[in-house]
Amino acid sequence: RNPGGYRLPSCLLPQGSVPRSFACMKRSRGADTSMSDDSLVLVTADNKSGFKNVTYDLQSRRYELRVQVGGKRKHLGAFKTAREAAVVYARTAEGKADAAAQQRPTGADAAAHAVRAAEREGLLLIPADRKDSTTGYKNVTHNVEQSGVRKYKLQMQKKGKRLSCGLFGTAEEAALAYARTPEGRADAERLRRPAPVPRTAAAIEAVQQAEREGLTLVLSANATGRGLRRRHFWP
Repeated sequence: RNPGGYRLPSCLLPQGSVPRSFACMKRSRGADTSMSDDSLVLVTADNKSGFKNVTYDLQSRRYELRVQVGGKRKHLGAFKTAREAAVVYARTAEGKADAAAQQRPTGADAAAHAVRAAEREGLLLIPADRKDSTTGYKNVTHNVEQSGVRKYKLQMQKKGKRLSCGLFGTAEEAALAYARTPEGRADAERLRRPAPVPRTAAAIEAVQQAEREGLTLVLSANATGRGLRRRHFWP
C-alpha cells in the first residue's frame, strides 16, 4: 500500500509482494472492546448503526459485525453496542485499511497533499507531452464517465502494451504514482537535464519564439543528435 492509502495495482507493486490475508477477530467472552489504543480509528458509514459492517439484529437485540471475505459474508460477533462492534472491526487489517482511506484527503486537499509528497520525496510530477491532454500530466487521463470519485486513470506503456495502473481521485495523485515508478524517475532526470545551448542565429530565434509562445522545447530521451525530441539535423 502506498503513502496515499490506495491499494496499488500489480504493475506498481514491488516484485514478490502479496496482499495480506484477512485476520479474523472473533469476539470471545470478556474480549476487550475499549478504545485503549489512541491510534484506533473507527470506520463510519451512512447506515442506522453509524459504523461500517455493523447492523442491529432485532431478534438478538445485539449489534452484529459481518464482513465480506473472498465473496463470502463472515460473522465476527455480536455486541451490546455499535461502538463495541466498530472497535473490533477497527482492529482488523481491513478495518485499519478502511480507516486510512477514510482519513485520506479528497479534492483540492488531496491534490495539494500529492504535490507536497512529491516535493518531500524529491520527485517531479511529469507534465504531459501532448497538447490535447486534459489533465496536464503524462500518462494521466480524466474519464468523466467513470463511476465513483476516482475518475483519473494512470496508464503506462510496457513491452508494447498499454497497462492500466490504477484510478485516483485527482490528477496530481495519479501523477505522483507515475513519478514513483522507474519510468517516471527517468522522465524527471531527462527533464532536469540542461537544455542545449543554441549555436546559430536560427536556433536562437527558435528558442526565443518558443518563449514568446509559452512553449517548452522537450529534450530527447537519448543523448544523440542535438538533444531535442523528434528533430532531425542535417549539417
